[in-house]
Amino acid sequence: MGLLPIQGFNESLTDTISKELRDTYQIQTVILKPIPMPELAFINLKTPRYRADSLISYLKKKKPDSLDHIIAFTEKDISITKRDKDGNVKEPESKYKDWGVVGYGYKPGPVCIISTFRINESPDSNMITRLKKIAIHELGHNFGLDHCKSELCVMKDAAENIKTIDRVNKELCSACKRKIDLN
Repeated sequence: MGLLPIQGFNESLTDTISKELRDTYQIQTVILKPIPMPELAFINLKTPRYRADSLISYLKKKKPDSLDHIIAFTEKDISITKRDKDGNVKEPESKYKDWGVVGYGYKPGPVCIISTFRINESPDSNMITRLKKIAIHELGHNFGLDHCKSELCVMKDAAENIKTIDRVNKELCSACKRKIDLN
């Protein structure tokens, strides 16, 4: 499992996140050399942002064969298109076509991306705790976990509210642990 800082990300945070992921998932981690932000992911629909899905596609191609997963970190704003259960852009389309997110990862998948942009902006920011929870959450998706119905599980859907991240525990619930064979 590799942690990949994208240029501009505070690299001193990677050691803390690495320890948290090792403890949570009982995996080995390695911190990779920072890379520049790929410009191919840049968009400017509502505000200047980088598309999370484009970043994941790019990073999948760059992932060393020696690593099963990469979790990339950026300070830049990232976005996705939010869709309903039928695959259509959620309404109102103007709001959800370019929806800013704190993290994104496919279920399952080899790569996820996390941004500190939205968790750093409030004055009461618990940025490091939030960052750890988001990393555990997104990597959980990569390992095949869905959003959890348990109110305190780190895999709970944030439901468009940063307070959800603050409210959940930093751990997986026992049901989520069982799904990925963790004791």
